[in-house]
Amino acid sequence: MVRSFIIAFGLSQLLIVAAYSSPVMNGNIADIDSLTNQSDIIQIDKVFIVGYKKTKEHIIRRELSLTDGMLLSWSQLNENIKADKRKLINTSLFLSVDINVIELSKEKIDIIIRVAERWYFFPIPIFNLADRNFTEWWVNQNADFSRVDWGIKLRHFNFRGRREVLNIIAQFGYTKLFRLAYSFPYIDKNQKLGLSFSGDYATNKNIAFSTVGHRQQFLDSDEVLRERWRAGVSLGYRPDFYSSHSFGLSFSSTTVSDSVIESNPNYFLNGNYQQRFFGLSYTFIWDFRDFRSYPLTGAYFRATAKKTGLWIYDDVSIFSVNARYSRYFDLGKKFYFGSSITGHISTPDVQPYYNFSGIGFGRDFLRGYERYIIEGQYFAVNKNNLKRLLFSFETDISNVIKMKQFSKIPFSAYLTLNFDHGYVVNYPNYAENNLFTNRYIYGGGVGIDIISFYDFVMRWEYSVNIEGEHSLYFNLYAAF
Repeated sequence: MVRSFIIAFGLSQLLIVAAYSSPVMNGNIADIDSLTNQSDIIQIDKVFIVGYKKTKEHIIRRELSLTDGMLLSWSQLNENIKADKRKLINTSLFLSVDINVIELSKEKIDIIIRVAERWYFFPIPIFNLADRNFTEWWVNQNADFSRVDWGIKLRHFNFRGRREVLNIIAQFGYTKLFRLAYSFPYIDKNQKLGLSFSGDYATNKNIAFSTVGHRQQFLDSDEVLRERWRAGVSLGYRPDFYSSHSFGLSFSSTTVSDSVIESNPNYFLNGNYQQRFFGLSYTFIWDFRDFRSYPLTGAYFRATAKKTGLWIYDDVSIFSVNARYSRYFDLGKKFYFGSSITGHISTPDVQPYYNFSGIGFGRDFLRGYERYIIEGQYFAVNKNNLKRLLFSFETDISNVIKMKQFSKIPFSAYLTLNFDHGYVVNYPNYAENNLFTNRYIYGGGVGIDIISFYDFVMRWEYSVNIEGEHSLYFNLYAAF
């Protein structure tokens, strides 16, 4: 089975290399395309930016390769306009970006960049499922409304007009959570260094204390079962448009009740009721996607190395590395193909249940296995989809909502054909969960994706897994 898995991975990656050999985006700039055959060198006299009110101009210009006085050919100008438009959209600051050229003479032009700002401040009511996904809540937990979080979330995506992000959360219900986070994208004059802070406090009266048959087992109580304090600071470095580095330092202190330890002495290992640690992490990201929330073309790479347990606390000591590489292709005639490979390793062999990793947490999942947690010390996953655009249109509701940030609602829909496969190496002496570990597993099916404004994505997928189990699954973010 391992050999079959390696062969399958190899074939999928050969397909990626053959299909896409250069990370150059496709696009149409009508004002420029008709001029790209000209070989003359032209000069940009001025780059004008209009339409912004809240955002500081230097934040916008940080994303531009086009500058005053720049010399370049018409074809270079075309590619730079496409790239700059993509970069501005991916700041998540603007609803739309238009870039036009004004010819002043045969050798000189002006650039006009017109942006439409988003609405940045959202007081969002919280009504979230506490479980990993909708299927876990609906099927495994019988749609239990006691497993719902409620409260208020205050989020500002462009605080002070400098692309700073402020998050304040007051959450109750299944998980009581209070959180404050603030990030500065740039703290230096050259706009390359950034800084972020976060802190939260959470308590639970219902927690997963073990996993049996790849399904989490929960403990309920009228008293608090788990209490957690956590704080962190991160220094970011963005030397160019597409790559960034992040160095993080965090502290966490978690305490559980006696009933948790009685149910699983290895929750923190060796019957410990408390786990405290400092953690260090490093993340590198290279992002060349056309649209981050739902990419159709481009490439993405992310790698994170993390050391959990340092210095004065030795409650836990784990080192892990997680990496993901994705490519997205425009096949023409409204067809698109995407493929993503993720790998994860962690050490040592013996780890606390509370710190287990595997498939089924966050974006690390296989379609057809949404109901399961497949825990393992090492895993690799390859996700693929072929999609076809069904329709794309924009609805004008300005007669109902006068605010321009909400007056037009775009809708797009894609029919998808999905195939995912992977391999999970089980933790030693963890026989309770061995159905899907230490074997090649696969799943997939068909689906419908709906995309709208403010990065809203919905996925309905009918999938089947290696055991022949099949169901309709629902999610609120892109598969990868």
